[in-house]
Formats: sequence, structure tokens, C-alpha cells
Amino acid sequence: MSETGSRGRPRGLSERVRQDVHAAVRRLLVTDGYAAMRLEDVAAVAGVHKSTLYRQWATKAQLVRDVLVAGELEHYPRVDEGSLAADVEALVRGLTRLFRDPTTVAFVQTRATADDPELRAGLHELAKQDTAFMRLPFERAIARGELPAETDVGMLVELLLSPLLARVALTGLPVDEEFSRRLTSTFLGLVAPHAVARP
Repeated sequence: MSETGSRGRPRGLSERVRQDVHAAVRRLLVTDGYAAMRLEDVAAVAGVHKSTLYRQWATKAQLVRDVLVAGELEHYPRVDEGSLAADVEALVRGLTRLFRDPTTVAFVQTRATADDPELRAGLHELAKQDTAFMRLPFERAIARGELPAETDVGMLVELLLSPLLARVALTGLPVDEEFSRRLTSTFLGLVAPHAVARP
């Protein structure tokens, strides 16, 4: 059957092919890194012709940006435990699982080291979207009166995320359960000393 629809417009990728392409990109980011990856390599790993990719994504940066959006948003922890302490504990636990995944590590390293202007521009556009889910627990805490109304939510998000990014992109130290416990305790101790996380 032709890839052209009844009105003569090219059809998009099937969901299965799109998933195969995204899986190929994630695999190559983990094994080779962004700089070494080529669209031809993605096509070969995904088992599709490279023209199939070029019809959907004109550049490698566009493809990787799409994969970063789809891959990360799908796994972001969205918590609502009823209190600031419980929300922070659950959020850190979910982020710890996320940042232990090799694909997440590859995504973070791609963001940190990308020297492709097109990719960097796309990643900057995604920054607010990427951290929106982390704002919600603090915004709810403000509404409940657990945090002052003038709390800088954006800064709280950065304070919570920075240790994870540092371990993955800089120090290489483990993102494990001990780290999760210490991060939760330290963060709550600084931000809301009256809030107590569960043991």
C-alpha cells in the first residue's frame, strides 16, 4: 500500500515505527552519545529506511528533542500525598528511580554537553515544561499554608534538582536510597524545618 493518503498527503509514522525509532535513539544516546549519533545509525537500529526519518525530522536535533520530550514526560513522578513532607519524600523517591536509569543519564549528559545550536535552542524551550511537575507540590504547600505565600517556587525546584544533576553529570556518585534519604532530610530541614518526613 502506498504511503500517500486519499488526499495525496504523506502519512505520518505508525505508532510502532515511532516507538522503534525512539528506542533506537535512546539506545544510541546511551552507547554512543549525541555527538557521534547519525540519523543513518538510528534508521539502521530501528530497522527503517533513512528516508522515513528525514520525512519526519529534518535534523538529528529535531529527532532527539522529540525523544527527550516523550521519554522524560512519560516517567516523571507526579505526587500528591497531602502534605509537604510526604510530597517531597515521594518526589525525591521518584526522581531517584528516574535518575538511576541509564537513559535518563544519557539524556542529562546530552543536555549538559550539547554543542548543537539547534538542539540547545530546543532544550531551552523545554526547560519550563520539564520542571513544571516539580512545582506542583510546593504550590499546593503554599495553598495549604505550609509555605509562605512569597516562597520562590522556582528556586526550590532548582535546589531539589541540582544534587541529582550534579551526581549524574559531574561527580558520578551513586543515586541510591541513602542519597534519596539524605536529600529529602536535608531539603526539608532547609526549606521547612517543621515538616517531618516519614522514617
